[in-house]
Amino acid sequence: MFRSVAAIKRHGFTLIELLVVIAIIAILIGLLLPAVQKVREAAARMQCQNNMKQIGLALHSYHDTMQRFPTGHRASVSSANWRVELFPYLEQANLYQRLNLNDVYNSPDLKGLVLKVYRCPSSSVSETQNPAWVTWWTNNNHQVPSYQGIMGAYPDPAGNTAAIYNSYYGGWWSNNGMLLMSQSTRFSDCTDGTSNTIIVAEQSGRVGTQDYRNGYFTPWGGCTVSQPIGSLPAGQDMWGMGLSCVAYANNSRTAAAGANTSYVGNSILNSFHTGGIIVLMADGSNRFVPDSVDFPTFQRLCTRADGLIANLP
Repeated sequence: MFRSVAAIKRHGFTLIELLVVIAIIAILIGLLLPAVQKVREAAARMQCQNNMKQIGLALHSYHDTMQRFPTGHRASVSSANWRVELFPYLEQANLYQRLNLNDVYNSPDLKGLVLKVYRCPSSSVSETQNPAWVTWWTNNNHQVPSYQGIMGAYPDPAGNTAAIYNSYYGGWWSNNGMLLMSQSTRFSDCTDGTSNTIIVAEQSGRVGTQDYRNGYFTPWGGCTVSQPIGSLPAGQDMWGMGLSCVAYANNSRTAAAGANTSYVGNSILNSFHTGGIIVLMADGSNRFVPDSVDFPTFQRLCTRADGLIANLP
């Protein structure tokens, strides 16, 4: 016996059933998305730590070769800073040989170049210079690295005022860290211990809604003055790239004088990692520093010989 057409007719989903299915899918996506984001951030953070490891190895190789760490800032804004000096130890020897170290600003090899080892994958700010920074010069589209050399801290944790220099409008500059302006340091200078002293720290985020990462003229360049800190007259007009004297809390949402432009001495350390930044210790190890860290303790870690031994939590 044949079934009637009505009897064998298939029924589709009702509108209510479709809405229920869509709601279930939306709930599942809502549950899975945070987990996926956490996995991605964990992978990005691991890559950032690996970048720091490579930079640490390069710094140690440089020290093994030269018997000192690189000078943080060279004598002019066009002269190569510590980041460029590490090129031969970061598999960029051929690039290094092509550069005029006294004029990295005009080097065609650096225009638009982005080296992964100098870029935190968690960062969502521009890989290259913000056009708004460039007012007097042509924008060469140079990379703004995610990692900043540490020249020390202000105020000096041990109260050594001779270690601090106040520029005219560029904030506080210091020579109590490991990567310095117109000077270099050795392992032996780090009397607080290389495992207790930060030499490079992350600067890959925003200050509130502003991009104040250090990199105005060229992030590969140096400083406007050639004399070491301590030999400069009071009120000296100065600015530079590649170094920070730590005077403000990590991941600060606001910036005062010395940290509220992209070329001054106290640019804020920050990141897009959840709850902190990654730092490189002078012994080559890297650590994650939570934003909750006691700031005076962190500043002690940014100086090499204050005698106030500090440890990260």
